Amino acid sequence: MLSPGADGAPVVLALHGQPGEGAHFDTLAGLLRPAGFTVLAPDRPGWGRSRHEAPRGFAANADAAARVLDDAGAERAVVLGYSWGGGVALALARLHPERVAGLVLVASVGPGAPSAADRLLAAPLLGPSLCAAALAAAHHSFRRSRFRAAMGRGLEDLAEADALAIADASRGHQARRSFLVEQRALIRELPGLLTGLGAVTVPACVVAGQGDRLLPPAMARRLAEAIPGAGLRIVPGAGHLLPATRPGVVAEAVADVAARAGYR
Repeated sequence: MLSPGADGAPVVLALHGQPGEGAHFDTLAGLLRPAGFTVLAPDRPGWGRSRHEAPRGFAANADAAARVLDDAGAERAVVLGYSWGGGVALALARLHPERVAGLVLVASVGPGAPSAADRLLAAPLLGPSLCAAALAAAHHSFRRSRFRAAMGRGLEDLAEADALAIADASRGHQARRSFLVEQRALIRELPGLLTGLGAVTVPACVVAGQGDRLLPPAMARRLAEAIPGAGLRIVPGAGHLLPATRPGVVAEAVADVAARAGYR
C-alpha cells in the first residue's frame, strides 16, 4: 500500500504547464476531492504566487515538487504533469522515484519535442523577443476568445473564467522571464529525460487531445510506447487544454493510475 498524506487521503500532485498556475486545476480538484483524494496543486517556481522565485528547469522543478510533498507530509503521490509540467513529472520520477506512486501525463512534452518553434523561442538573441511576443499574443487572444485556431479543437467547453486565468498567467515581465527559462530547459534537459523513459516502473497513463496542435497525439503515442506498461487515452474532439475542458477524463485517468498503484 502507498503512504497517504497527513490526513490519510491518497495524494495527487498536479504540476501545471507554461504559462500556468496551480489554480488551473481547480475544476479537476473539485472532481477528485469528493472521491477521497488530497490534491496538491502548487504554483511552480516563477509562476503565480511563486513568481518571486527564480524560474527553473525540469530537475530543479522536480526538487521543488518533492519539497511540496514534504511540506504536506506526503511520502508519495500520483503525479499529474500537464504540458511542460509533464517533463517535471518525468524528472521527479527519475530523481526522486521513491516519491512517485504513479504518473498521469496530460498533453505532455515527449518524444519529438523540442520542436523547431521551441528552438527559436530559446534562441540566445531572438528568444527573449519571441517569448514576449508569444505571451502577449496569448494574453490578448485568450481575453478576446480568439484562440481556437492556435490551440486546436475542443475549446468550446472552456469557461470564460478559465480563459481569463490563462490570460492573466501570460502577463508581465516575470511570466516572460519564466517562459524563456523553461523554453531553454526544453533544449537542455528534455532529451536526457526522454532517454530514461524505459526505466519508469510505476503505473502510468498518457492522455492527449485528438485535436491538440501544440503537442499532437503522435507525440503522446510515442511517449506511451516508451514507458513500460503505460496506458494511452486519446480524447476525441479535444485540444490542448484538457484539465480545463475535459476534467472528467483526466480525473478518470488519475483514478485508474491510483488504483493500479495500490490506492483503494
